[in-house]
Amino acid sequence: MKMMNTMKRLVSLVLLLCPSVILNIRAQSDAHFNNFLEVENYYNPAAMNRNGRTNVVGSLSMQMAGYTHAPVTMFIGANTPVPFGEYRNSLGMALLNETLGLFTNRRLLIDYAYKIGMGKGWMNIGVQGGVMSQEFNGGRLKMETQNDPAFPTGNERGTTGDLGAGILYVRGEFWAGASAQHINFPHVELGKTDGKNIEMDINPTLYFTGGCNIGLRNPLLWVQPCFLVQSDMDFWRVDMSVRGYYQYESTMLYMGATYSPGISVSAMVGGKVRDVLIGYAYEFYTSGVGALKGSHDLTVSWQTDLDLFKKGKNVHKSVRYL
Repeated sequence: MKMMNTMKRLVSLVLLLCPSVILNIRAQSDAHFNNFLEVENYYNPAAMNRNGRTNVVGSLSMQMAGYTHAPVTMFIGANTPVPFGEYRNSLGMALLNETLGLFTNRRLLIDYAYKIGMGKGWMNIGVQGGVMSQEFNGGRLKMETQNDPAFPTGNERGTTGDLGAGILYVRGEFWAGASAQHINFPHVELGKTDGKNIEMDINPTLYFTGGCNIGLRNPLLWVQPCFLVQSDMDFWRVDMSVRGYYQYESTMLYMGATYSPGISVSAMVGGKVRDVLIGYAYEFYTSGVGALKGSHDLTVSWQTDLDLFKKGKNVHKSVRYL
């Protein structure tokens, strides 16, 4: 589906450059990360305060490697529990920057989540708000006919608000979540070319996540099956992943694989020493461009008990929630 998303974006570019078409474009789906567990709060603002610690994560995704102007996505996020209301409140911030050919998409978001007890588990309810910008670099167009009024020749940029919301339920070693991005149906106006408006409409995108930790006879080992479902009601993508973990004291190693039916197979490996985790994933496309022009994902995260006001340990803290 990542390849299909890319093709949809390229089609949008063709429409943008076609003078016979009114330039009102339905934007593509959100970016996808193979290491979706490490950047879960990118998909769901409620995915904060799972381990009771301050978390900082950065992820770089280079899709369809080897192609000119292939998509490159960078995500940086941070979140922490705050010292009031018995640490039921969490705050976060996220920055996303995505380039695809002559397009650049940016999002700056603020997250808030509130934790409530539910039986033997707990639920986070999260909301998200911020700004989204879309930019088209017409100055990089190479055309045989110069100064054609049908084509933008400068940078066309537009900004709009962006809203999201989600829930996450955790009980023991099991979790499940649901969220929606762009629930305000953002509309971006980039300007005009040859008297026609350049506009983009962003569809809401739905996400469903879930998984569990399964302990083995060896207390140093466990298995973690999980999934991510993504849809803008025009297409669906399902990622089913399994990871195997080994942890001894402050050192953890993992290996795993993800299967996306009809799209790709991904392999991943990573490790954590003390509070720093590094993970890498490679996505092999099972159709279209093939395995040798897959996608690279690199993720680095840091966790710490940086809360200077905390007096005791959080009862929800678990080394298995990364």
